[in-house]
Amino acid sequence: MDSLLARYPPGYIEVLGSITVQLLYLVFGLLIEPFRPAEYHTKRATSSKMILLSLRNHIFVTLLHAAYVFINSGHSVLTKTFDSPYTPPTLTSVIRDLAIALIFRDVIFWTIHRLWHLPFIYEHVHAKHHEVTHPADHHVWTISYMSVTDFVFLYGLPVVAVAKTLEMDILTTLVFAFISAAGEQVKLVWGDEAHDEHHLDLGVNYGVYGFMDWVCGTTGCKTQGGKGKGE
Repeated sequence: MDSLLARYPPGYIEVLGSITVQLLYLVFGLLIEPFRPAEYHTKRATSSKMILLSLRNHIFVTLLHAAYVFINSGHSVLTKTFDSPYTPPTLTSVIRDLAIALIFRDVIFWTIHRLWHLPFIYEHVHAKHHEVTHPADHHVWTISYMSVTDFVFLYGLPVVAVAKTLEMDILTTLVFAFISAAGEQVKLVWGDEAHDEHHLDLGVNYGVYGFMDWVCGTTGCKTQGGKGKGE
């Protein structure tokens, strides 16, 4: 890390780390896709257009990140400022920050996602993502199939907000970003019933991990073992 800091401002190292995480996320998706159980192995619904739009969102967010860093003279965006000599975080602090971060992410994700389902916002921001009525029928990369605005706020903002609020170390932040993204792929490959139910019944399962849905009473009935309900 110190050799990188000697050559590049922290913000550009952060962008490089973000690109690395996104590439690992895409490769990880390809690696786990073949292990999808037979009952969920139905990628026939995925079109090349959907894949390209999903990848476009990753490219846009990366360019936005790089532009922000450039405009701000190389200062970091996601994390607290880190200087040379760099001291990596302890394992205890990483585990602690990740546990808190994942809960915070669910809170922020639920809040934005619930807002997205207000009629006007849904129509102009979130409806494209709901063109997919059965997420389990699609390739893992289609998790990112949505409008650019949707992707920035629903998947980018929670990571940035959590990292800044907790002032997480750059390495912890990158691990958090990967776990957040790859976790969605793991759930989809092995059958994310809550996500499928949300796409069929728009009034339930707004969160990522179920915590906020439990707190706010928006857990779907299928997720609880009963019938679905309408909004």
